[in-house]
Amino acid sequence: MSVPYQLADIRNKIRRITGKLNSAELSDVQIDQYINTAYIFDLSEHLRLESFRYNYQFTTNANQAVYDFPKELYLTCMPPVYVGGYQSYMTQSRENFFRTNAQMTQFQQRVSTGTGVVGPYTFTLQSVPIVPGFKRNPPGAYSVSSAVLGTDVPTASINYTVIISGLDANGMSQTLVDDGGCIATGHSNIGQLFNVNDTSTVLANSKGTINYITGLVQINAVGFSAPIAVGAAINAQYTPYVASRPRSFCFFQDQLIAYPIPDQAYIVSFEAYKYPTAFLSTAPPVVATQEPQLRELWQLLAYMASDKIFTDCGDIESMSKYRPILEEQMKLVQRRTIVQQTQERVATIYSDASGNQFPWGNMFGGF
Repeated sequence: MSVPYQLADIRNKIRRITGKLNSAELSDVQIDQYINTAYIFDLSEHLRLESFRYNYQFTTNANQAVYDFPKELYLTCMPPVYVGGYQSYMTQSRENFFRTNAQMTQFQQRVSTGTGVVGPYTFTLQSVPIVPGFKRNPPGAYSVSSAVLGTDVPTASINYTVIISGLDANGMSQTLVDDGGCIATGHSNIGQLFNVNDTSTVLANSKGTINYITGLVQINAVGFSAPIAVGAAINAQYTPYVASRPRSFCFFQDQLIAYPIPDQAYIVSFEAYKYPTAFLSTAPPVVATQEPQLRELWQLLAYMASDKIFTDCGDIESMSKYRPILEEQMKLVQRRTIVQQTQERVATIYSDASGNQFPWGNMFGGF
């Protein structure tokens, strides 16, 4: 006799619970939508199961400070973070992060002199390399940029770190900012310059380029919005840095900010809770044979999906009747995680379970 746990079994149980026994009342596609909604969104928030806990990894790029966290695949990330095997610091407080990792802006005066035109201008910043700007997540720090396809973002959605400005004949500031090298898939050491008040897609209105490694700035013939007054100073503000292995990360706005900025590729890893994989309505070999990530979830998913069906149908009486059974299933499913976690006490800085030190436990008594 087979044990039920597949998608077909979940569907059948939902039909028995809700009384919708045929596809005319509720199709399998609709049932699958209820199951996936409960599986992906509700279950993940109600229960942080040990089986959904993963070691998340990514590799750094040289001279790239900010990295997207795939928030559509993972729920939360948890310290500590390991960089190249070294345990490092992770915080969600920008205050704590930048207090200890201050990135001070350098003000370089008269990098060039106005000639009564909007461009071109060419000059080199003296302190390099330079911290690049980045795109916020959403829409993603280093997504594919294409003004033609409409996949880029306005300058207002960029966290820029470079400011190049000068005064026009009316004494008004004309300012260009950087996009952080977000011109292609991945990270680039060449950033684009744009008008700080530009609200259209940035690639369509690039005013020049900046090389974050060499400091070379090239403002093109349609650079500033208005001509820089003759003899007026063109000034630059930017943040230089010394690249090294990152020792701390700040998790903010679904992005990870590394400091120091990496000088090469490093493996970064930390624990994260992952969303379960949804059931597919059209998937080989047979849709009905798909299984939840944990087989014991099948009854819980049936009751959770049924609860949503009752809600949408306004059947509050049936919903109230089955809620105690739903809560019981949640407790049963969570039992595996609870028992697993009770075998070990909370780790502290005084915990020593490796046995790598001599004597054992770093105590001369041997214990």
